[in-house]
Amino acid sequence: MVLGLSAFAATFGLVVVFFVLFPILAQGLIAFAIAQAMGERAENEEYAATHRRPGSGRRPTAR
Repeated sequence: MVLGLSAFAATFGLVVVFFVLFPILAQGLIAFAIAQAMGERAENEEYAATHRRPGSGRRPTAR
């Protein structure tokens, strides 16, 4: 069975895939990566605040 699409249907399908679906997927993945990085940074800061060795000479920086 051969599936045939009209030129309009094929073009419209490609436009939807490349200009709608892929950007939404990319934006979602970027947002997920940013959220993961922010969570890991918070965990690292909490760990650093509670596990410093006395006399290490490092002070927490104000941000």
